[in-house]
Parts: sequence; C-alpha cells; structure tokens
Amino acid sequence: MVADPDALAERRPPALGDYVGDERLRPTHGYGRPVSYESYLLPLDRMIGPLEQAGLVVTARLEQEPGGRVTRPRACLLARKPERP
Repeated sequence: MVADPDALAERRPPALGDYVGDERLRPTHGYGRPVSYESYLLPLDRMIGPLEQAGLVVTARLEQEPGGRVTRPRACLLARKPERP
C-alpha cells in the first residue's frame, strides 16, 4: 500500500486494483514450487484512506464478488487530485 501519502499526491492519478478482504494468507506453493510468505488482504475502505490522506479524491470504485474463476473479492479504485478553484 502507500508508504508516503505526500509522495503519492504529487504523481499522476493512481489506479489501484487488488484482492480485498480481511484475512492473512500463507501460501505454501506458487507456480509449482514451494513458497513461504504472508500477505494480508485489506478491506476496500482501508485502501481508500491513504488516498484521501494524500489529498486525492476517489472518483471510481469497482467491486467484483467471487464467482466463476474469481475466488476472492476484487476491487479497483481510480483517484485524482481535486479541482482547484
């Protein structure tokens, strides 16, 4: 996620997409090989917070529920700098 909101605010508007949720993942295999790491799925609202802290406005929010080949909820956010008066 975003480490420095001030740095993000000065770049081009971001488009973020990822799996969302509230769980810790510990895969044991990846691409046919053993792996060992942890990753954390974040709720969508926790992904929005750092964008807003950076002074950006979320302009689009797309959420995809699991179904078919999609096994976990996914989300995509678009953000931009606010219009200046």
